[in-house]
Amino acid sequence: MAEQQHRIIPLRFENQPHSAIVLRHRGQVYAYLNQCVHMVRRLDCVHDAVFDAQQGHLRCSMHGIVFDPTSGESLSVLCAGERLEPLRVREIDEQIVIVDKRVTAPV
Repeated sequence: MAEQQHRIIPLRFENQPHSAIVLRHRGQVYAYLNQCVHMVRRLDCVHDAVFDAQQGHLRCSMHGIVFDPTSGESLSVLCAGERLEPLRVREIDEQIVIVDKRVTAPV
C-alpha cells in the first residue's frame, strides 16, 4: 500500500460485523475501526476518501470530524479528547495483517 492510501477491510470486531480502515501514513501502517466517534457512522459513509484535502488527517465524510492518523485522536473541538478505536496490525513480507485479538474472520 502506497503512502496516503487506505483500504476498507470487512471484519468482525468483538463478534459484531464492522470494517476497518487500514492506512499508510509517513511510512507506518495504522488500522482503526471504521467508526466515527461523533456518531456511529463509517468514516467513509458519504465519500470513499478518508483523508482531508491536504492528505494530512483522517476525516469523517459525514460531519468533517478530523483525526490524527498516527494516534486516532480527534483534532476537532466537537470531539476533543476522543479517539478512533485502534487495531493492532503488522506488516509481514509486504503484507499487512490485523493481529488484534478482538478481531475475527471477515464477515
